[in-house]
Amino acid sequence: MKKAIEQLSAEIIIVDNASEDNSIEQLSSLFPDIRFIRSAENIGFARANNLGLSHAKGRYVLFLNPDTLVPENTLVHCVHFLAQHDNCAAVGVRMINGFGHYLPESKRAKPTLLNTFFKLTGAAALFPQSGLFNRYALGHLSTHEQHPIQVLAGAFMMVKKNVLDQLQGFDPDFFMYGEDVDLSVRIHQLGHTIYYLGDVCIVHYKGQSSRNRTQKQNHIFYKAMRLFVNKHYTAGSLLVPFIFLVQWIAALRKLFFPPLSVMPLLNRAGTAFIVGDTKAYRQAISILEKRAQTAIVTGSIAVHETGDQQSSSLTDLTTLCRQQQVKQIIICIPDLSVQEATQIMERLKGLFFRFVFVGSESLPFNN
Repeated sequence: MKKAIEQLSAEIIIVDNASEDNSIEQLSSLFPDIRFIRSAENIGFARANNLGLSHAKGRYVLFLNPDTLVPENTLVHCVHFLAQHDNCAAVGVRMINGFGHYLPESKRAKPTLLNTFFKLTGAAALFPQSGLFNRYALGHLSTHEQHPIQVLAGAFMMVKKNVLDQLQGFDPDFFMYGEDVDLSVRIHQLGHTIYYLGDVCIVHYKGQSSRNRTQKQNHIFYKAMRLFVNKHYTAGSLLVPFIFLVQWIAALRKLFFPPLSVMPLLNRAGTAFIVGDTKAYRQAISILEKRAQTAIVTGSIAVHETGDQQSSSLTDLTTLCRQQQVKQIIICIPDLSVQEATQIMERLKGLFFRFVFVGSESLPFNN
């Protein structure tokens, strides 16, 4: 994250939502220049973000999930776009998961009766590029271009602070789910626009398991849907029975067509390849030794920042992955920039990517 803000005058604020693993103490000692705010109880996503917002001083505020990696060019691009577009109040970017797959929640339309029905019953997944069946995720719009859209994802939302102050941030009635949709709708109600910037991206690991919500999380999700409908639709109360119907249809769909979980893959010691120089390779091996996983590494490849060498290396990496049936790639930062890493991820979709930050033993992998 520090690399991503090097060219900006920025502050980093982390809100700890009543974690119980002492991570806040460890992190605050490692990163004294970051502001840590601790909540004694789990106050939910919306209120936790509002707590951080109350301490923010910048002209633009980025709401960012902790399970993300931000390339070096992403934030500068977003700030420049907002500065050049007076009526644009917020932007989001292309998000990919740990397997390099595009996350459709990166750009969305306002939920309607029809597009919500298609999404929750699975029709949107069957026709991902349809402007009708996948209208909610705007499947007909290019993922790598810029588009005015209606709804951003809370995992990455950069919003002008004067607009946030006017709206008083997120609606605290939303505990989890729906608060990003609500904020997006209220931004539009003020007469502002929202843009999706598909020419830059981030990695969002949480997205790979969001389909596998627990029963409690499902309850919170549909409660948020009912709250949103009652708030933003004049006949909201009449739509509540429809939400219950969709909830049952979605539950039956999961019963007969259960979503594939990524956890078996993440817990399995699949063949891995390390991308980095000799020093980085040794550090990665050292970390793997602590996890008794050194046997999974079949080799490494040096990647340099210069164009010709890098192009050759990436070609070799693609070939080697196919030949040795590699399941995971361990990328060493800064031997490869996060921006370049995302390009590899999208090129080698389906492999699982982990990151080692050279010189740091803290949180060496994103799982």
